[in-house]
Amino acid sequence: MTGLQRHEALKNLSRHHHHALVLAMNLNRAHDPNDTLKQQVIEFWEQGGNQHFREEEEVLLPIYAKYKILQDDKNVIRMLLEHVQIRMLVQRIKTDEANIHVFHELGSILKSHVHLEEQVVFSEIQNTVPEPDLYAIQHFFHEML
Repeated sequence: MTGLQRHEALKNLSRHHHHALVLAMNLNRAHDPNDTLKQQVIEFWEQGGNQHFREEEEVLLPIYAKYKILQDDKNVIRMLLEHVQIRMLVQRIKTDEANIHVFHELGSILKSHVHLEEQVVFSEIQNTVPEPDLYAIQHFFHEML
């Protein structure tokens, strides 16, 4: 089986997903909500995670909506709802309102969220949005710090 071929314009977003999967693995393996793990979550969020969500919501999905009616797209709806859940869990961790279950929940959601975007949403976007439009938005997607 061959890997997914990601359109050049979406590669920075896909690289962000690698960072999210590493964090998800660390969160899911944790036995206690320690300061090191909390710091990993904060750094992930502040060094690109939050910006990644904004780039998807403010740039990628609007161009996709130009070619597809999104209110009927269950995968996009799930994607956006998961963005809300992830933001909430990160906020709980940042404000010390988290036990190990919150860390594990964030790890599980991050992992499934990345798989949804990579295997379903991004694939559909690159098959739907014409290449000139994808290349036109490419410069909005930044590398993670």
